[in-house]
Amino acid sequence: MYRRHVIPAMVALVLAPGAVQAQFSSGSTGSDGALNLNTPGTVVFDPAAMGLNPAGDNVFNFTTINIGTGVTVKMRANRLRNRAVIWLATGDVTIAGTLDLKGEDGAVMNPANPELTRSPAEPGPGGFPGGVGGFMTSPATDGSGFGGGKAGTAQNGTGGNATYSYFNNQLVPLYGGAGGGGGYIGTGVAGGNGGAGGGAIRIVSTTSISVTGTIIAAGGAYSNALQNGFSGGFGASGAIHLVAPTITGNGLIHAAGVSGGVVKFSTNNNLYTGSFNFLTPVIGPLYNPPLPAGLPSVQVVSVNGVAAPAVVAASYLAPDFTINSSAPVAVNIAAQNIPTGTVVKLYLTAEQGNDQVITCPALAGTIASSTASCTGVTFQPGITITDIRAVW
Repeated sequence: MYRRHVIPAMVALVLAPGAVQAQFSSGSTGSDGALNLNTPGTVVFDPAAMGLNPAGDNVFNFTTINIGTGVTVKMRANRLRNRAVIWLATGDVTIAGTLDLKGEDGAVMNPANPELTRSPAEPGPGGFPGGVGGFMTSPATDGSGFGGGKAGTAQNGTGGNATYSYFNNQLVPLYGGAGGGGGYIGTGVAGGNGGAGGGAIRIVSTTSISVTGTIIAAGGAYSNALQNGFSGGFGASGAIHLVAPTITGNGLIHAAGVSGGVVKFSTNNNLYTGSFNFLTPVIGPLYNPPLPAGLPSVQVVSVNGVAAPAVVAASYLAPDFTINSSAPVAVNIAAQNIPTGTVVKLYLTAEQGNDQVITCPALAGTIASSTASCTGVTFQPGITITDIRAVW
């Protein structure tokens, strides 16, 4: 007769500490070297001029980061491809100076020539421009972005304040604040411009982050109107995300304001004792979100056969294109990760003459890469700022 024997057994296992949690890594390759800015003064963070981030995706791979006392690092959308910034470091990050990702205030109208200063306020990187005030027969415009402020109208003259309405638990994708709406002209000369949205930054260190200085991503203020017009609205603050095993410091991390943004720490050892300017931060466990991939984008690639520069500034001071034609021209658009069939619109804010909204043909190609050619676009004399929007 066959008899089955069951032999009980016990075993004691000791799990090594290293197996409980793998060593945290920021994911930095270190290819951008060490970022050491120690000479007091203002530094414009311009990756093209500084020879950083050749991939052009705004993901910076540093070894260590040190922003010294008395140093202000200004981050503007037009130098950073209108995208949020991600700083990765294999070693320590020390912010003793200031990282400035503020949205611009709405420009104050020039009474002698209101149209000269009727331009969308520039956001911090990853944020959105403010709307412009009404002028002559051109109405005020909405602020751009998620939660952009509404333009002032005859029924509600003041431009609306923007809200930071794009938020998810991991801040993926990472976006800044929306722009405030432009003010209604009323019976005056011009309405006020809306403030721009604050920028967005994620700083990730394999070891630690210390903030004894300031990180600010506040939204811009509105500008007042001229005579009997109405003011614009405030821009929304942006997003600041710090990720490291240990976070320390007694500085100021500021993404608050009339319309607050978000500050998040992802860490297992939060020793930060500084201020958040009355904003309640989100504190979560140590977690490094995935890098941006497949984000939607749309851009002008050429105007009247002239190719766009590598970095588009959208500035009255340094035009991206010079058009020597009063006849209608073609504006060619390229898009990535936007559904085909989506209609792109061009919003033209002219220094001289009326504003225009141009509806382009639907995007054709693939979701990964599509194009459209907007024909018959007539530009007014002087400078024109072109805002490109795809909504689907």
